[in-house]
Amino acid sequence: MDADKLAAAKARKAKGESVTAIAKALGVSRATLYRALGAGK
Repeated sequence: MDADKLAAAKARKAKGESVTAIAKALGVSRATLYRALGAGK
């Protein structure tokens, strides 16, 4: 997952969008997205 996709995912998550919807829109798996979002904590 590149930095642009990660930034977009974080912005969408902050607006309350579900991880499932974000993952589908970005073309990544939910697991990949959870790992990427969790890595920044």
